[in-house]
Amino acid sequence: MSIVEIFFLAILGFGLISNFLSIPGNFIIFLNTVWYGIATDFHEFSFSFLITLFIVAVSVELLEYVIIAFGARKYGASRWGVVGAIVGGIGGGISGFFFSPVFGALVGGFLGVIAGTLSIELFKGKHIKEALHATFGAILGRVGGLTIKAIGSVTMVFIVTNKLFF
Repeated sequence: MSIVEIFFLAILGFGLISNFLSIPGNFIIFLNTVWYGIATDFHEFSFSFLITLFIVAVSVELLEYVIIAFGARKYGASRWGVVGAIVGGIGGGISGFFFSPVFGALVGGFLGVIAGTLSIELFKGKHIKEALHATFGAILGRVGGLTIKAIGSVTMVFIVTNKLFF
């Protein structure tokens, strides 16, 4: 195994983990695959394979936010409450990363969803019970979004390593 392959596999592993750090790990997996293609003169990966991988990465990243929005709206969040959930989740994940790269980012992402949804819903004049209900939906959406994102990244890594090594 060459140093290029070792580096490639290490970045693939980081791409998997980074999905839980509020970093778009699927794009890291995609860009790493493009880098490996360039480093090896595209012997293993065709242009159509890279385009397909890019479409999967974009789809999974967008689907995460759609699921958060769906969960929040299903439980009564306003449109601005959904925006608060998404922005809060991103901001909480990034700020939590500085306290603890893995655990802090994960907890910060959830706390950001809670703070974003709850504060907006209360600001919009909802009663605490309604605001908490909407926040619960946003949390369920975050869990569902992270699950889909994890499944997508594992699938991408499986496809890439399968094409490369088998």
